[in-house]
Amino acid sequence: MGDTKSATDAPTVPKLADANPAVVQIAIQDQWDRGNDMYGSRQIAPPDMHGETVASRDEKREATLRKLLEEGQVKSGTDFWLAALTFQHSPKSESVMLAHILAVTAATKGNANGKWLSAASLDRYLWDVNQAQIFGTQFKQDSKGKWTMEPYEPTTLSDAERAIWCVIPLGQQRTILKSANEGEPLGATDTPDCK
Repeated sequence: MGDTKSATDAPTVPKLADANPAVVQIAIQDQWDRGNDMYGSRQIAPPDMHGETVASRDEKREATLRKLLEEGQVKSGTDFWLAALTFQHSPKSESVMLAHILAVTAATKGNANGKWLSAASLDRYLWDVNQAQIFGTQFKQDSKGKWTMEPYEPTTLSDAERAIWCVIPLGQQRTILKSANEGEPLGATDTPDCK
C-alpha cells in the first residue's frame, strides 16, 4: 500500500464549484473508509472506525444521500457521480441499481466519470441478481483464490460500445485477468481521459 496516514491525517477536501459540499464530503468519507484519499491520489491505511464497521457507516451515508436526493440537493453532474460512487458499494441490489441510475444521470449532465461508473454499476447489479456482466468491469476471486470475470457475456457489447462508456476493450480485460492470476494487482477497466 502507498502512503499511510498518521493519527492527525485527514482526507483531501477540494472546493468544487459545481458540487454540493455535503455530497462531496460523503463521497470522500466513503473512499477514505476504503483506504483511498480520493482527491489526494494516495492509498492510506484503513481508518479507525471507532467501533463501527464500514457497512454501518455506508448505511448512514446512504440514508443522508437519500435525504439529499429527496430534497433536490443533488443537482450537478458531479453531485450525481459522487452519489453514485457511494451507492455502488451497497450490498443491496436496489441501491446498486440506484447507483447505476445516478451514474447515467451524471453522464447525461456532462460528467465523464459517470460513463464508466454507469457501466461498472450495471455490471455489479447484474452480478447481484445472478446474471452475467456485459461490460467487463468486475473481477472477483473464486474459492481457490483465482481471479475471474465470470459470469460474463463478453459478446453482448462490442468494444466500440464499451469505448462509448469509457470501458477498455475485451483484449485488455483479458490481459488484466491474466496478470492478476500471475500475482499482479488488478488493473483499471476505465479508459484514461475518456470524454
